[in-house]
Amino acid sequence: MTRLLTALAACAVLSLPAHAQTYPNKPVKFVSSFAPGGDSEIALRIVGQKLMARGWPSVVIENRPGGGVVAAQVVRHSPPDGYTILQADSSSFAINVTLIPDLPYDPVNDFTPIMETWSFPTLLAVPTSLPAQSASDLFALAKTKPGGLNYASSGSGSSGHLLGMMLTNALGVSMTYAAYKGAGQAMPDVASGRVDLIFASLRSVRQFLETGSVRVLAVTSRERLKEMPDVPTMTELGYPSVFLDTWFGLAAPPRTPPDIINTIHARVNTAINDPDLVKRLADLGLYVTTNTPDEFRAMIKSEIARLGQVVKAANVKHE
Repeated sequence: MTRLLTALAACAVLSLPAHAQTYPNKPVKFVSSFAPGGDSEIALRIVGQKLMARGWPSVVIENRPGGGVVAAQVVRHSPPDGYTILQADSSSFAINVTLIPDLPYDPVNDFTPIMETWSFPTLLAVPTSLPAQSASDLFALAKTKPGGLNYASSGSGSSGHLLGMMLTNALGVSMTYAAYKGAGQAMPDVASGRVDLIFASLRSVRQFLETGSVRVLAVTSRERLKEMPDVPTMTELGYPSVFLDTWFGLAAPPRTPPDIINTIHARVNTAINDPDLVKRLADLGLYVTTNTPDEFRAMIKSEIARLGQVVKAANVKHE
């Protein structure tokens, strides 16, 4: 019986396509649209290290900043052999579709989806000097303050910008948008009271929380954060439309063979769900959220439609 099972297993291996049996046998390149040092780029390097520890010959991270467009084009035009993989995200694969009229790629049809990898929730934070002890206080203030409140974000079309527009629409008020190059620049102005509120990640807000200069009033994810169990979600507060988790995932060039996609999915899924890696990502404020290739494709389509409506309603223009 043992010999029979061994023979059957050998036949099963031989029946696989040749590239499935040997993949990967050379360096695998992950292309990031972010400059070195950002949380998502650091996370990608951590995953690469885990994959190499589990037998991949080499993982290389290639940084191609450019609003997601440059990185996407690099991967789109790469050979469909599984050796060039894009780190996709909610901006490049959902928001940009409506934000950039002449976007030179189609996230749904020009790529082969692999999986979602992680996301980070967004916090609604205000300076402690603002007379708002709760989200209800803030919303009431937004409706009565002459000239309206102002909010900061990391640029036109960013998740913080769209969340500000979602809140503006949900409350039926006017607010002034203040654009910054990043949360790192915006947070000191929020902490000092020069800006009334911001939607930002826990990692961006954490040091200002620790010094007591800002207060978190709500989270925009569907569930409360385990780090902040007393902070309500916007859905709980009665504003389910003010929802946006910034998500990241992996996509391959078009026409990448299914067996290669399934191999990448299986290896990455095992790696990022390792308890040690889950903790290391959580320390960066990132939460592991995986799905199947088909589920990821459906998610991309849904997010394009949902976030596109927000971009159109707010008449957001690409800068």
